[in-house]
Amino acid sequence: MKIFVAKLPHQYQSADVSELFTPYGDVSSANVIMDRETGRSKCYAFVEMPDETEAQNAITNLDGKSILDKEIAVSQAKEKERTERSGGGGYRGNSGGGYNRNSGGGGYRSSNSGGGYNRDRNSGYQSRERSYDNDNKDRSRNDNYGSNSRENSY
Repeated sequence: MKIFVAKLPHQYQSADVSELFTPYGDVSSANVIMDRETGRSKCYAFVEMPDETEAQNAITNLDGKSILDKEIAVSQAKEKERTERSGGGGYRGNSGGGYNRNSGGGGYRSSNSGGGYNRDRNSGYQSRERSYDNDNKDRSRNDNYGSNSRENSY
């Protein structure tokens, strides 16, 4: 059975966690999870015990136990749910995106989809471009109107 141990003291190593569980039965493995960047403990670990009864006994007796003035939490580990990812995921995007994508989205700072660079003409990116062009056309009409009226006033 796989066991999750939380709220461990920073100085605890895998060997210390293994020693903690050994009085309750055979310990297959004990791994304290370390931070990749700092190399310090993340204060939680996973312990594997082959005998279910011994593992349950360890959980019951160690949950809430005080170690170096820290009360640890011990429970049966839950399997991590695997979620299927789709697309390349742009910066801050949730799906798709990236350079020269034909579908999907997720360009720079997009919320759910859209964006990307050099996208397919059927995408939402194109419609934003059209509205930008329409704004420029309106401005150019106003500029022409304004210049004509100035010429007429002289």
